[in-house]
Amino acid sequence: MAKIGILVASAVNNVKLAKRLEELTIEAGHEAELINLVDLDLPLYSTVKEEKDGLPAQALELANKILNLNSFIIVAPEYNGVMPPVLNNAMAWTSRSTKDWRDAFNEKVVALATHSGGGGAKGLQAMRIMFQHLGANILAREILTSYDKPLNEETAKNIIKQLANFS
Repeated sequence: MAKIGILVASAVNNVKLAKRLEELTIEAGHEAELINLVDLDLPLYSTVKEEKDGLPAQALELANKILNLNSFIIVAPEYNGVMPPVLNNAMAWTSRSTKDWRDAFNEKVVALATHSGGGGAKGLQAMRIMFQHLGANILAREILTSYDKPLNEETAKNIIKQLANFS
């Protein structure tokens, strides 16, 4: 049985998508850990903030959770053609909260997902670039839903199966 992390970086429709992916993961016989990055309420990362206040406890907790998982689904909407600030900020703190900045995602398997009202493909591309830079192995298939395009559950089940196999 694999344990798959589901990181969600938004509210409303992306949380609904993340919760459905969590349900499908459990239905497939695997364990899921849903982590809502919005709920962490991390301060905006800057080197000045880090030098002044150190690493926030919630950033260290997030990094430890991520370190203990081998595969992930990242669920985030497209914001202005890229990923939402909360995702980028959480990954900045995570990379600073580990021994080596790539430790959290290096050689781990990641699937990307979005619910977006404005397309979503550019947001997925931005996430792909960031997580590849962090050393993750990104699955080729992505999940892109919108108001007009519901989740293809067969595709989601296949992605979950791949994540479980690789982890």
